[in-house]
Amino acid sequence: MENKISKEMAETEFKNWCELNDLECDESVMNEEDQKAFVPLKERIVKAIMKGNAVVDGETIEYTLNDSYEGNMAGMKITINSPTARMFSGMDGYKDTQHVKKLQGAMSALCGIDVGVFSKMKIPDWKFFQSVCVLFMNA
Repeated sequence: MENKISKEMAETEFKNWCELNDLECDESVMNEEDQKAFVPLKERIVKAIMKGNAVVDGETIEYTLNDSYEGNMAGMKITINSPTARMFSGMDGYKDTQHVKKLQGAMSALCGIDVGVFSKMKIPDWKFFQSVCVLFMNA
């Protein structure tokens, strides 16, 4: 798939989105461990912005699933909102050993959609949402 915008433009949009959501994105102030955790998350999000799957709009990101999904998930647009405490309460009700379910609960709360949607996602799309959620959780 051809890129819709340049890497430089995508990185600028990512940086602006981080700043609006009070997320640290300046790698020069991060210790080595934080950089190691941050860079893959940033790269995954920037790549999605470049491809046009993710569109930054101020504090939010609208992510579009591709048309290879069946049924109503094909081309589905999912808005990732600026987080509230609801993101953390989305993890309630799951056992401490249910890490993926807790993460999906938080992602569901961020996006305002049923947690089941994330269970049906293809891994590349799921990892995008995971990246965004982990950034917020580590803030």
